[in-house]
Amino acid sequence: MLGLTPFKFLPRPMQVILLINVAVFLLMNAAIYLLSRVNEYDLLWYLAFIPSQIHELWRFFSYAFVHLNFWHILFNMLMFWMFGTEVCKSLGERSFTALYLISAVFAGVFSLFFHALGFMGDNPIIGASGALFGIMTAYAFLFPERIILMFFIIPMKIKYAIWIFIAIDLFMARSNDGIAHYTHLGGVLSGYLFMLAWSRPKKQQTYSREFFREQAAKRSEANRPLEGELYKGNTSTKEERLNEILEKINRSGLQSLNKEERDYLQWFGQQNKKRG
Repeated sequence: MLGLTPFKFLPRPMQVILLINVAVFLLMNAAIYLLSRVNEYDLLWYLAFIPSQIHELWRFFSYAFVHLNFWHILFNMLMFWMFGTEVCKSLGERSFTALYLISAVFAGVFSLFFHALGFMGDNPIIGASGALFGIMTAYAFLFPERIILMFFIIPMKIKYAIWIFIAIDLFMARSNDGIAHYTHLGGVLSGYLFMLAWSRPKKQQTYSREFFREQAAKRSEANRPLEGELYKGNTSTKEERLNEILEKINRSGLQSLNKEERDYLQWFGQQNKKRG
């Protein structure tokens, strides 16, 4: 759990998100250093999410890439790196990117509700925590039995740890400690709703008999397998077929594979075992 995948082996969306966060942090500090008239609070105020200024739509995204200081960005990006890697590989790159952005936006929208009720002020909200809590919730959804070090000290299954995080945010929500606890809770809720939608069985389309005849003719011409039929060609074509399936997994997740593709992976693995 604490082992970090080297940056160059991270999925592309994770690399991009990490680089954007670091670049924004460095550019803000460079501007503060080079321009004497600019201070960090001016920049934070322009990019932060402010409940009373919801007409400035960029704030729903920009606040998630802004951090106050080195320790703020270090902790958030460390958590993102630790939890995000396996979540991205499980969901696929597109779904993971959608999860991050939706969690960031929804966490801000969720905060508006409590601002309207008077439970939170109009203070600027910054940081990736809302999106990060969405990713942590997805991790708990996918790997509930995994052990993490709660507060880097206490070993605990993630399915229990996530409830402790929620309880802490509920308890501290009105403590005026300078942390946007309602935004965290919005990230948790968005992550849970996203995973419910992602895990729903995909509807199978129905096609006419003529459609299958046309597809069979096309695949026959291209020397490709029919649905439910394993393709056992020469070495180069077998590896090409394997690479296509692996690319599909990387793009859309393991659950996107159809029966033929799953059978092919199983058959390919059995062939390699026989050779070994």
